[in-house]
Amino acid sequence: MTQLESPPPTGKVLHRHTSNQHCVGCPAAGRNVLEGLLGETSTTCGFDSLAVEARSALPASWLGRYGFAIVRRGYLIRQRTDAAGRTTAIDAVGPGCCFPLDTSAGAGAESSVSGYAVTRALVCMCDEPTIHRGLAEGGETAVQIHQLDAEAISRMERLADARGRGGAASKVATLLCTLADTLRPGQERDPEMPIPADFLQRDLAALLSIRHESVCRVMRDFAKKGLIDKTPDGILLAQRETLDNM
Repeated sequence: MTQLESPPPTGKVLHRHTSNQHCVGCPAAGRNVLEGLLGETSTTCGFDSLAVEARSALPASWLGRYGFAIVRRGYLIRQRTDAAGRTTAIDAVGPGCCFPLDTSAGAGAESSVSGYAVTRALVCMCDEPTIHRGLAEGGETAVQIHQLDAEAISRMERLADARGRGGAASKVATLLCTLADTLRPGQERDPEMPIPADFLQRDLAALLSIRHESVCRVMRDFAKKGLIDKTPDGILLAQRETLDNM
């Protein structure tokens, strides 16, 4: 991987694979998936690695060109906008998480799916033709794409479950447990691994479609009761079982 002297502009292609070894930190290689798409040289790798700066929107140029993404570093929130312009956060993704991209609108056209980076993020993107070719050829690539899509659907279903809970406390508790379990797929649950501090309370409120003030009030109450610990690195679930049962 080429070393960069300074952060690249949002959406800039950082590299393609240029040797017979995968890039350090390659999310697909790290999870032992999509070997058929990774390739071994710059002419066979199906992924581009692109950067998004913290609190910046996902570039519109991604839509219509890329059909599949895996987060390499950082955290993002995906959104959907309806015909009236109302935006709902539908997904939160971290290192190793995959997510589909909406190509139905075509390159350069306005899409109902968007999102933004919670932190500075690197995302490995695979173009739509390569994804289609891998699916058409079948084999392990097709099976693994199906598994990764199912993982994304399961994550989004858990977020939907959090939004559907009765009462702000139950919503927030379910969301915290979901983020703790899904932001780092492929890793065992670690109670000492916090939900990153870069997730602001307004991000949590957006994921739950409730008022920011409601999340602040619940989080203060949880901290007072010792259910969560706030550290410089983020939020630790001090009493996970209690939160799970709310």
